[in-house]
Amino acid sequence: MGSQSSAPQASVSWIAIETLLATALALYLSLRLDTPLVWLFIPLALLSAGRHSLSEYGLDLRFTPPSLAVHAMLGATLLVLYAALHAAVATAWLDQRFAPVLPATPVADLVREFLAVGFPEEVFFRGYVQTRWNRACGRPWRILGAPAGPGLLAQAAIFAVCHLATGDWTRLRVFFFALLAGWLRERSGSVLAPAIYHAGANVWYRIVADSFH
Repeated sequence: MGSQSSAPQASVSWIAIETLLATALALYLSLRLDTPLVWLFIPLALLSAGRHSLSEYGLDLRFTPPSLAVHAMLGATLLVLYAALHAAVATAWLDQRFAPVLPATPVADLVREFLAVGFPEEVFFRGYVQTRWNRACGRPWRILGAPAGPGLLAQAAIFAVCHLATGDWTRLRVFFFALLAGWLRERSGSVLAPAIYHAGANVWYRIVADSFH
């Protein structure tokens, strides 16, 4: 499949400059103001100023395809794999022991992660950044039923580099989550599915991390 919609393609160099400047501004403000909601407001402002279709940028909030059963199996598999990998590293390299720590309000934590982190960041990276790169590079590949292109890799790389702001270079591993989130956005045409996965992954990450000491 070709480029996103029938809109004229922008140059790759211009899209790179635009998205990197927007990312730098959003990262600076999110750290300075201590709120991830900046990741939501900046792309909305840019898209509104450019009179872009919000639907084209994944903001019509469809959840399927794929089916709910596929989402359930995929999500559960990823959580189990992450927990197994974390456990292997924690016990073999860090000499930590497992002592389960469960959140007191898991549902509230999930809702909070979705509204405050998952959805804003998905709107920015998988909605705005990925679509802008799709406009420049097209989507010449097909991955498990989803059209994709260099924008999938670009948004994942930018997303991962932003996580270096925490000072922990191991956070670069979020590159792989970003690939999944980008694929979900392309497969469904919406940022809703990756935002839900994002929230669930954040809550699960804290549960697993807190359970190893």
